[in-house]
Amino acid sequence: MTYKILSTRQAGETLLTMVEYNFDGIIITTEVAHFMPNTEAEIEQNIINRAASEIVRIEATNTVTTLIESIIVGQEKPIE
Repeated sequence: MTYKILSTRQAGETLLTMVEYNFDGIIITTEVAHFMPNTEAEIEQNIINRAASEIVRIEATNTVTTLIESIIVGQEKPIE
């Protein structure tokens, strides 16, 4: 897994980085907000932390896709 900062911009006291993550071939591009950052290391840690959140989101999306495929629509079932 890797990441690449594509661009940066400032909105008041917030630094925003556009980041491209490569999760073993799954490419996600998203903006990461860094509220009042003090160091470059802090910015990098925020980006890494966001990567963990993106992985959870990808896994959740895959789970929902699997669930949708297993749900039988229109079937009447008893409530016990």
